[in-house]
Amino acid sequence: MEDIEPDLAICLLHNPSQPEGLFPFLDALLPQADQVALEIIVVAAQPEHPALTRLERAFPEIVILENSGADHPAKARNHACRLAAARYLSFWDGTLRPQPGCLAGLVRFLDENPEAGLAAPRIVDPQGMVLPSARSAPTLATLLCLHTSLGRLLPAAPLILKQHLLLEQDHLRSFEPEWLLDTCLVIRREVVEEIGLLDEGFVAHYADADYCLRAHQAGWHLHYLAEGVALQTGAAPVIPAAENIPRLVGDCTRLLLKKWLRPAQMPA
Repeated sequence: MEDIEPDLAICLLHNPSQPEGLFPFLDALLPQADQVALEIIVVAAQPEHPALTRLERAFPEIVILENSGADHPAKARNHACRLAAARYLSFWDGTLRPQPGCLAGLVRFLDENPEAGLAAPRIVDPQGMVLPSARSAPTLATLLCLHTSLGRLLPAAPLILKQHLLLEQDHLRSFEPEWLLDTCLVIRREVVEEIGLLDEGFVAHYADADYCLRAHQAGWHLHYLAEGVALQTGAAPVIPAAENIPRLVGDCTRLLLKKWLRPAQMPA
């Protein structure tokens, strides 16, 4: 029998500090497989972890990949993308729960809109409040306000952050932002073939902002789809955690330099 080409690759990162974290995500995901042919890839730095053995037993359809750089999100996600066969690739945070119709709606929208290169659903908290997952492209002022005490003291800081988080945008309606977070991001395979994978020079944050910038520069449209909903069950910080200041500074610097200098696109 001829194999069916998957519609959507679900690329997940296993977190050893929360070893059971993917179980509830997959429980919410798999009932939607009747509408969308899924390919599920889990990247793990510790593939021998007992939780992964239980995960394989409970969900035999998943594929687990060993990657020593699983704490390096861009590297781990690229590893999954290189092995994925689906028409669309997607990154998901394990604390999200795609709601009924979410995946089918994303795939249908991309099928019907060939100019759309990337798409993401609306993310809500358990009370139904929208979380800001679509944003404007980061600027120097934005990054200073997000990550430095001095920046947060600027009189214009509240307005800068309000504009960055698109708080005046109606998030109950679909629109085209400049940046879609990779907590749940669907990418057309043709985009990857044209501009390559994530830039692994970003070691912690902002690989998604850079990728959206590169896709936009190549002429692809980015779409926030309010009709699709994903529930956020865990903490969803607006500001990236800064456990390692040098890494954060390096990522911010790399993003701004690439944005200003507009270098050649990254190879696949």
